[in-house]
Amino acid sequence: MNEKTYVGEAKEAIHKLVSLSEKQNKLTLTLVDLAQSRTVYARIRSELAEERTSLAKVQTEDAAVRTELAKERTVLVRQQTKFQSRSTEMSERRTSLSEKRTEYAHKRTSLSEKRTSLAESRSSLSEKRTELSHHRTSLSRERTTLATDRTRMATKRTEFSERRTDLADRRTSLAQTRTDMSSERTELAQRRTEFSESRTKLADTRTSLANSRTGLSSYRSVLAKARTELAFIRTGLAFIALGTGLMRYFGLGPWTVLDGGLIVAGAFSAAFGLKGFIITRKYEKLLASKLEGYWTMSSGIEGEGW
Repeated sequence: MNEKTYVGEAKEAIHKLVSLSEKQNKLTLTLVDLAQSRTVYARIRSELAEERTSLAKVQTEDAAVRTELAKERTVLVRQQTKFQSRSTEMSERRTSLSEKRTEYAHKRTSLSEKRTSLAESRSSLSEKRTELSHHRTSLSRERTTLATDRTRMATKRTEFSERRTDLADRRTSLAQTRTDMSSERTELAQRRTEFSESRTKLADTRTSLANSRTGLSSYRSVLAKARTELAFIRTGLAFIALGTGLMRYFGLGPWTVLDGGLIVAGAFSAAFGLKGFIITRKYEKLLASKLEGYWTMSSGIEGEGW
């Protein structure tokens, strides 16, 4: 009865160990799958970072073209202000000529009044000449009214010319402010180009860090594989130890075949795990050398960026 109970307990322990090892293997496989999925996501993120760097380069080129156009626009605005100053000088000359014209019109009106006075004194000589003089005076009066109207229009024209000069001055001031704003815009464009260059440098550092992260994830997957192989070795050694212990405790008997099977299965699992562990150890060394190269590259890029 004692031997049967011991055998039952040993079988239950073996079944529990096998189930635990299977669960542990399943967990390691799920961890490996997760690591592979993370590597895929890291590759996608690195590709997106490269696309962002290319877009930043295109934006910097557009900013340089815009700065050149702003410089050409400032040159054209300066030429326009020169032409406007010349037009204001011509308008001032025109106003001076209009003032002289008004003076001549006043003199003409005074002469016409003198002529009317002479016509009135000469009217006593003859009625026909008086009639003609009346007609002439009426015509002269109309001419004087027209002259006054013309002088009035000349004054209005001078006022409009003055207003035009004021508007020209305002336009020149607005042009100067526009040139100042364009220069400020060029400065802002230069600052934007500097920020885009810093952004590209940060993108390079991010890509290098992503590469190092992918290397670390692959290194972790290799370590997980090594852990599973060590679990195989451990379970094999446990089976061998269990089989040898049962054989030494119970001796030879009908259960010796089962004990020998446990020892053989443990030897096979230990050999399989040892073989896989040696291969994964080689992969681990290769990945460790690659990770050292990534770290050196990332440290150099971070030193340049900061």
